Amino acid sequence: MKIQFDREVDALYLQLSEDGIVDSETIDTDVVYDYDADDKVIGIELLQISKNLPKLAVMKLPFQTWEQQLEFISFLETIADADFRAKLAFAKQILQNQSRFLQSA
Repeated sequence: MKIQFDREVDALYLQLSEDGIVDSETIDTDVVYDYDADDKVIGIELLQISKNLPKLAVMKLPFQTWEQQLEFISFLETIADADFRAKLAFAKQILQNQSRFLQSA
C-alpha cells in the first residue's frame, strides 16, 4: 500500500493496488473509493483529514490485509496530536493482538 498525504489540500490517498482506475464512487462526504475493472477497491481518497482524523481511526475501510490497516493507523499517528496519538497506539495494539490470535487459531 502506498500512502500519499497532501497538507496543502488536507487530503490523503491510500493506493491499495497498482491496477488501473476504471471508476470512482463517493462513499461519504469526504471519502471516495476508486475501483478497478473487476469492481475491486484499489484506492481510497480521504478529504479534510484534519477535521476527520478521529473519525478515520474507526472508519470501516476496505483494507485487504491486517498489515494495510496497521500501516494506515501508523500513518495517522504521524499526523495526530499527542492525545490522539496515544489512542491510535492503543488501537494498533488491539489490531496486532487480534492478528496474532487469529494466526494461532
